[in-house]
Amino acid sequence: MWQTHPQVNKNIFNAEAIVGLKNPDKPFPVNQDVGVLKWRLQTQEEDQIPLNITCWPNENGDGGCDVSVEYELQDAHQHLELADVTIQIPVPSGVGAPIISTCDGDYKHDSRKNILEWTLPVIDESNANGSLEFTIAGNPDDFFPVSVEFHSTKKSFINVAVSNVVEADSGAPVKFSSERALLVERYEVV
Repeated sequence: MWQTHPQVNKNIFNAEAIVGLKNPDKPFPVNQDVGVLKWRLQTQEEDQIPLNITCWPNENGDGGCDVSVEYELQDAHQHLELADVTIQIPVPSGVGAPIISTCDGDYKHDSRKNILEWTLPVIDESNANGSLEFTIAGNPDDFFPVSVEFHSTKKSFINVAVSNVVEADSGAPVKFSSERALLVERYEVV
């Protein structure tokens, strides 16, 4: 879903994929960062999500759970490079730290927030899947919802780019810069 800046002519954008001003007499400020176009995906369709997260808590018979958490960069999104990936798994309070048996990446137990934080600097096609396994006292429902955060500035989710910028009156080319970023607003596994 596309969202344009309030000063952008939505009819021109929808018809021609051109970002133009509603009123050319009120231009955007010069030498200031101004977001003029945003794209947002809201879905529960797993094949649309770039990073699939699964959390498998199994009761171990000792009053606790053996938990396996896995990530997989979906095949359709192998072109992405996800940076600063953080996967937060809730853990029960008052039962001590989880015992980690396997971890691709790094982890930190935050006993105040009752969170096991699994971090990976980058997930890309060379690091498209990984796992974290741990044991801790608790019930299977204690480990949800799992929250996920990441960003990407090298490649976008969809293939869109600014090809050129011109003056509205003369059509003369204008020097410009653009920034593409993939940001996660909210991503939970429930």
